[in-house]
Amino acid sequence: MATKIERAGERNTIDRRVARTRGLLQDALIALIPEQGYAAITVDDICQRANVGRSTFYTHYADKDALRSATIEAHLRSIGRRREAASQETGSRLFEFSLPMFEHAHAFRPLHHALLVSSGDTIHDELRERIRRAVREELVEKRIGDRAMPAEFAIQFIAGAFLAVLAWWVATDMNLSPAQADDLFQRMAGKGIGA
Repeated sequence: MATKIERAGERNTIDRRVARTRGLLQDALIALIPEQGYAAITVDDICQRANVGRSTFYTHYADKDALRSATIEAHLRSIGRRREAASQETGSRLFEFSLPMFEHAHAFRPLHHALLVSSGDTIHDELRERIRRAVREELVEKRIGDRAMPAEFAIQFIAGAFLAVLAWWVATDMNLSPAQADDLFQRMAGKGIGA
């Protein structure tokens, strides 16, 4: 099971010790979410898992929610790097965010399972909003879909469908690779918005 965020390039922008400590704290949070659920995790739990003191934690983050936001941002940067690499390889894919998300969910399956089944959790809501934003950017940038359909309707439809499929795929033991799951999503999404 993968429990560490791919952080290529981050160490060049901040002090190595700071990057290492933040990485330990973020990785601790990632490891704890599937075990306890985000709401039940305390700063003490995170510090114990990361093997750092509370004062060190508070040197880097104001609270658990600030760590959560930084962790999500680190994951999104990781996914963004995969997305850029995938878009260079595939060129004209309908929704470029989906394959890197399926790959990331596959690599971090227990984490994504915990995130996707905890509806109503703030971390789940933040993930849902990030997906909506990615869909919105791609629909607007590529001018995809039926012009008679309100753009926000299409955004909600695609984001909701993607999250439902992702949650189902993560929760089941389907023998679908990330690429196969993405291919099915791409075909259904394209039909759904008339692309």
